[in-house]
Amino acid sequence: MSKKITCIVCPNGCEIEIEGDKISGYTCKRGLEYAKEEMIAPKRTITSTVKIKNSNEVCPIKTSKPIPKEKIFDVLTEINKVEIVKPIKMHELVIENVLNLGVNIIATKEFL
Repeated sequence: MSKKITCIVCPNGCEIEIEGDKISGYTCKRGLEYAKEEMIAPKRTITSTVKIKNSNEVCPIKTSKPIPKEKIFDVLTEINKVEIVKPIKMHELVIENVLNLGVNIIATKEFL
């Protein structure tokens, strides 16, 4: 049984086919590594927002590195519990080691 995935590592968006242990359709080493990772333990980077206390604004955030795909909704639940206070600096820590995954949630915009 074969599986087709679209590589998301670069803008090329290669259509990669995985059949057993054979991988084809990638055009770079990063695509090959992405396909292998997708077969074993798929991961994703999360981008979202958190509330800013006493404001109608929200601060964009992201995970510091990809998390296991099956943990996305659990991490989003934790993010939704957070309310941060100004001033906020770019790359400021919002949640440290979310769900003990070894991944931080960081701000991606500055609010003074």
